Amino acid sequence: MEIRKLQTTSGGTYILTIPKDWIESIGLSKGDLVSVELEDNSIVISPTKVKPVSQTRSIELEQFKDEKLLELCITASYIQGHDITEIVSSSKIPPDQKRWVRQAVEGLIGVEIAEDYADKVVLQNLIDTSKFDIARLLEKFSLTSKAVFQDAIKALVSKDLSLAQDAFERGQESTKLYRLLMRLSLQAVKSRKVREEMKISDLTDAVINVIATRELGRIAYYAMRIAQHAGEIQRDLDSELVSTIQKMSRVTIDMQEQSFLSLVKRDLVQASSIIDKMASVRRLYESAQLLVQKIPDKQCLPISLIVRDIRAVAGYTVALADVAVLSIFAR
Repeated sequence: MEIRKLQTTSGGTYILTIPKDWIESIGLSKGDLVSVELEDNSIVISPTKVKPVSQTRSIELEQFKDEKLLELCITASYIQGHDITEIVSSSKIPPDQKRWVRQAVEGLIGVEIAEDYADKVVLQNLIDTSKFDIARLLEKFSLTSKAVFQDAIKALVSKDLSLAQDAFERGQESTKLYRLLMRLSLQAVKSRKVREEMKISDLTDAVINVIATRELGRIAYYAMRIAQHAGEIQRDLDSELVSTIQKMSRVTIDMQEQSFLSLVKRDLVQASSIIDKMASVRRLYESAQLLVQKIPDKQCLPISLIVRDIRAVAGYTVALADVAVLSIFAR
């Protein structure tokens, strides 16, 4: 931070000096044009032509010898907006660790291995933020998780193990979309230029998108788990239990649809109605758990997890409705 004193010209306008190293660090020089805007209580000065700056993150492989930790680190670098991620080692990288890197890349949209050496692997992000519409991606993500949820329940009722597996795999695939949405949303929070490219009106909307993506990600996660557990059940279920799970699912799916619409339309009444429906889900949850307790064998666990996960989805739809309320009153 620099503290500078405002000066005035003979004509009464104000002038301000800017540190030389600041100007040089963003590639500007005397005579270049800048835009000046009043944003809330701040004066924002921006270059009219922004030169792209590549963000690089280096990961020392010796610190992340576990496959899961390495994948988490590579994913975090991607979500944080780094264009280049370098995985480096003080010695030759073993073949199994090279495979870990390739597997991590498969879970990231727009990333490729640009360079591959004995002691270093360079990942490059090819995503152009201006090509993406956050609103449409959020809608697609919501619809995908809803479809996974619906098919998981269908698979449970019909004992269709192949449908359960298909739904689970689609749920896993949707993780890529979640990571992309988080990357784009966080970049929009950090950069006015990115917000302009993605037609996001202001910083508040960018923050709302981050929170909405997080809640939709949780909904998608539990929908995927419902599909996983549905594939583990190989016995006939009590008809009353099946009926209760179906009722609980219908209410929850409706809540998910309505909560997303309340966010898009900024509809306070609709958001409030979602919160009210949670009481119905709780009652059905309690009824279902009582019926699950009557199951005598090991099949009790996956069914209990399904009931729990449906309630979790419902809970996160309420959280999404809360985001809608926040977006309404943030204006």
